[in-house]
Amino acid sequence: MGFLGTSSNAIGPLDRVSVGMTKHAGIRVQQRGVNREVLDCLLAYGRHEPDHRGCHVVTFDGKALEDLSGFEPRELNAKATGSRNLYAVVDGDGVLVTAGHRFRRVPRDLSLSSLRPGRSRSPRAMNAASNPFRH
Repeated sequence: MGFLGTSSNAIGPLDRVSVGMTKHAGIRVQQRGVNREVLDCLLAYGRHEPDHRGCHVVTFDGKALEDLSGFEPRELNAKATGSRNLYAVVDGDGVLVTAGHRFRRVPRDLSLSSLRPGRSRSPRAMNAASNPFRH
């Protein structure tokens, strides 16, 4: 049994996932048209990255899709490959907080070193007249 109440015929990592979902997450999954089978696969096989706020952002990467193809049916694998831009936010207790589709790149470096003078994650700061590295 998958984490959202869907069953899977394959025996693999998906069978071990058992997480709850907040009311907010249930609403967002429905509003954003997230396929629940693909969401199950994302949570079972996806790459977990800390967001430095106590949660983890789960996304598909090449390794996750490769692992998924070894355990899941071909149709589900095709759906997951078509939903590479799907993400989920899971809190420290493993409860799904929200899910959706990315339309922008995921910032990977959220460390404080990126906030040093001359280093900004914002493209506006890179083009600002106050930027000493701007030509």
